[in-house]
Amino acid sequence: MDEFEKAKSLIVERKYREAGMLLDKLLSKVKDDPELWYTRGILSLKLKNYDKAHECFENAIMLENKAKYHKTKGMAHLEMFEVDEAVESFENALEQEKKDPSLYFFMSVCYMLLNDPRGKEYMERAYLVNPKKTKQLITNFYEAFFEKDPNVSENVKKELKKRVDDIK
Repeated sequence: MDEFEKAKSLIVERKYREAGMLLDKLLSKVKDDPELWYTRGILSLKLKNYDKAHECFENAIMLENKAKYHKTKGMAHLEMFEVDEAVESFENALEQEKKDPSLYFFMSVCYMLLNDPRGKEYMERAYLVNPKKTKQLITNFYEAFFEKDPNVSENVKKELKKRVDDIK
């Protein structure tokens, strides 16, 4: 197993400190590998080091303009509620990848947070691209943000759950 594969397996094993040291060592030798930068960005995101994550994603994008780099950068922005920046990153990803329902889903979430009617349009696009995947994304979103939130009443949770379950 080469060192890069070892670093990725350390991330999977949640040995983040070791993975970070190994990735930093690799990046000190090879600065022009976008996958190295991307992986270091993913690790930084897991560690909630958003500045480092954005720096790494930017480096990856400068080396190779890939949809997955923009998508993950957008998710990092969304996690920090930097919604306008997230929209920009997701738009950049959508320019390259029109068949990824998660991109439309995350755009929809962004626009809903901005109280922008385009939220509905993007959710519909996600559903048209892949209904099954979109339903799973909605289910995951409900579970992560509503199901266990003590500030959401049981009646609201029940209604939301019913609406999610009713999606075909």
